[in-house]
Amino acid sequence: MKNLKQFIKTTIREFLNEGLDDTSWTGHNEETVTLRQILDFTKDIKVQELETEKLKKIVLSWDGNTEEIEKIEKSDIQYPVLILINDDYTIKYILDGNHRIQKSIKHNLPTVKSKLIKFSDLPEWVQNILG
Repeated sequence: MKNLKQFIKTTIREFLNEGLDDTSWTGHNEETVTLRQILDFTKDIKVQELETEKLKKIVLSWDGNTEEIEKIEKSDIQYPVLILINDDYTIKYILDGNHRIQKSIKHNLPTVKSKLIKFSDLPEWVQNILG
């Protein structure tokens, strides 16, 4: 019984972490930062509800792209989107979560779970990559 419980815990943990190292950004100097690293850097940032309407004009759009539209429907909106902000708290860009925002828009959800990440608070090497 103990081995089964451990197997289930491990399987769930692996499922939840799936893709965290596959999603990454690479800078001009070929240095890379992964989604897992970004989540680690931002673990203390509180998740908040952001008005979906405010994101409509900056979210990526994939009109007519069947593959991306399927990804929108499969996206899990329980996870917060990651939004980079400037020092004056204006949005720099959506780092991760465009599909989740599109899904929220499509289903007329008033808010989306978000983490607002102040760009200047990230390590300098990460800023150089995400610049």
